[in-house]
Amino acid sequence: MALTKRVKNVLIRSVIMGLAVLLFAHGSADGQTLQLCLAGAADYTPVYPTTTFPVGSTEEVTAVVRLAKGESYRNLRATWTAVDVGKAGPPNQVINKVTIPIARLDRASIYMRSKAGPLPPGKYRLDVTADGKPWRSAEFLVAPVQALEVRQPGDLVPLKPGTVWRYAFEQQFAPGVRPQLPPGMALDSDGRFRTPVTKTAVGADGMGTHIVSRRGNVVVEEEWWKLTDTGLVVTKIKSGDEEETFEPPASIWPWPLKTPRRWQYEPADKSFKQTWRMWGPVMLKGPAGEAPGYIVLMQQPSPDVGLSVERQYLPGIGMVREVIVQARNGAMLTRWESTLTAKP
Repeated sequence: MALTKRVKNVLIRSVIMGLAVLLFAHGSADGQTLQLCLAGAADYTPVYPTTTFPVGSTEEVTAVVRLAKGESYRNLRATWTAVDVGKAGPPNQVINKVTIPIARLDRASIYMRSKAGPLPPGKYRLDVTADGKPWRSAEFLVAPVQALEVRQPGDLVPLKPGTVWRYAFEQQFAPGVRPQLPPGMALDSDGRFRTPVTKTAVGADGMGTHIVSRRGNVVVEEEWWKLTDTGLVVTKIKSGDEEETFEPPASIWPWPLKTPRRWQYEPADKSFKQTWRMWGPVMLKGPAGEAPGYIVLMQQPSPDVGLSVERQYLPGIGMVREVIVQARNGAMLTRWESTLTAKP
């Protein structure tokens, strides 16, 4: 299935497969959760769930909330406390409070941003009350992360012709969503679609390194990447008979690797706006085990269907994981996940 112009501008690949017919009944989570993370995806699932955040680059922390089935409140009240930050401040100091209206909802994000720059190393706690009564709490640390030796943009990702990235791809659908799969492809017994995907650097031209994505032996998309003094950028995407050129090139992994980082993208016709963020270094899982890397998140809200794209990158390897979520009113419609299975 070819991508629409709007979806192509999101810089996501046609390996995400058939956009589903949007038939969804809002439903509650099975159990209540309060999960600390870097951000919430379009369906309020956590982006990089963790209880340890990197010192020096953590200015914001998010917690995603899911209420149990049948659980209902008017408001949640969140209190962020610096429990022990050594000489940086007194113990048990309240650093932020926020109220989240949640009437008739079963999910939300609690967001805290430091007003004084990066949070100092130490111990922190989030306490949440529901309509004035204790609900859930979560503790977290701000601590050092292994340093990275990345000296130039060329160290980010190998773009030598012949380089191949191999991924395990999985697509999940919400109840009531009817997937439209290409001929010859079927869902597994659990209702999900799985297939191997490859991305191959087949050559280079004036637009950059030509990257071809295949699902099995079928070409599903072509991209042109460049490593510039602003990082890894995409200059052109081709899907079927549709082709999109980006002028100026669109950043997908920015340089320098200074975090936290935020930027926006908006097409010339201003038909939508995207917010991009990058965090790191954080420990990521790659085909050879854990290593420090970076997370890039794109969020595109919409009155109809929201979209988020999370990409995890390891220097010298490239993208090791991608999670794409479409959601309506915060409820997942479909989710695509690609995981690198071998070093390029």
